[in-house]
Amino acid sequence: MINTIRSPASLAGLIIAAFLAVWPGAATMAQNLPLQNVPMKIGLIQGSGDEAGLHIQLSPGWKFYWRTPGEGGVPAQFDWTASRNVARVDVAWPAPRRIIIGKTELYGYGGELVLPLQVERQEAGKPYGLDLMLEYGVCKDICILRNDRLVLRSQETPASENLILLAKWRARVPQPAAQAGLQLVSHRLKPDRLVVTLQSQVPLQNPDLFVEGSPDSWFGRPEVNLGVNGQEVRFELPAGYPPDKANQPLRLTLVDRNMQAELVLPP
Repeated sequence: MINTIRSPASLAGLIIAAFLAVWPGAATMAQNLPLQNVPMKIGLIQGSGDEAGLHIQLSPGWKFYWRTPGEGGVPAQFDWTASRNVARVDVAWPAPRRIIIGKTELYGYGGELVLPLQVERQEAGKPYGLDLMLEYGVCKDICILRNDRLVLRSQETPASENLILLAKWRARVPQPAAQAGLQLVSHRLKPDRLVVTLQSQVPLQNPDLFVEGSPDSWFGRPEVNLGVNGQEVRFELPAGYPPDKANQPLRLTLVDRNMQAELVLPP
């Protein structure tokens, strides 16, 4: 997972959020149940084969963070070490949107969300059990930070509604750029700006770009210049990074009505 550094304003937002947060005294076992002090439901759901999902349902106005949360946000931390017959779990992140809370811009989701999970078993053919300690935050006017334990025992036949949910949210996970018909035309990293030009086989309508770099870098909201036919777009973003990190690769996520794609900029 790649996280951006917080800008000075966002650091202030994080400090404020910490003072306003509700910290539970101990981890809570949760499985699709409303949580105390938190206007949401959360639980693990079974998919087919080695697929599962983290299912989150938020009350109106509440938001869950993307893997890179934006200004003052708190990225979720996943601890699977108590799981049974599990070598690793890969978490897929559907495309996020920008969320404004006061003067702070966050990246995340509202309403319902499913993070698709791909399980790698230690011993193939034997049942597995997921046991997750999840550290995460949700925000509205304030931020609430929690630690919850979520448990799932794999079943032979998953519920059909879970399969539908997983398919819906898996389709929202950004594809590799080449698979989505997106290619890099040019890019330039200046001391305080990043300029990227992309070309798409599918006409774009209202594209946005999220940039992730080294932990001590920061990239803001882009200025978007979309070509007449919608197949070429130029993004210019404010940037902040230490001079010695100018040669680090950058991860780009493009989000549009008809496309979610990601690519890595070479150093």
